[in-house]
Amino acid sequence: MKPVSLLRLYLLRGCYLLLLVGLSIQIVPDLFGPVVTMPMMDGVVTAMLSALAVLSILGLFAPLFMLPLLWFELCWKLLWVLFVALPRWQTGTMDEGTIEVLFACAFVVPFVFIIPWRYAIARYLAALDPWRAKND
Repeated sequence: MKPVSLLRLYLLRGCYLLLLVGLSIQIVPDLFGPVVTMPMMDGVVTAMLSALAVLSILGLFAPLFMLPLLWFELCWKLLWVLFVALPRWQTGTMDEGTIEVLFACAFVVPFVFIIPWRYAIARYLAALDPWRAKND
């Protein structure tokens, strides 16, 4: 497997730093204040996104090891865009809150080009455990 370039590693660290800073400014403070009075699912989202911020710190030091964290970020935002924002746009029911979240989702578009997909597929597919023994 070809090693990942130093530039790509620094760009990955930039992705984790973007997550850490963005979430630390917008989400983590709610964990220490209004989360107690939030509706249940808002509290769940706050806790999960705060955990994402904390785990992003690990990504700064081990960018390849923490690639699944970036996949999670890409995946939930893609699902949200496809199943929430797009239908609202098609029906003309987008509101200010939807537009704000859509704008925030746009920040992960560069991740698609920064993630070393060949490395990730080779590394993580090779690590999968077989469903049954090879001699079956």
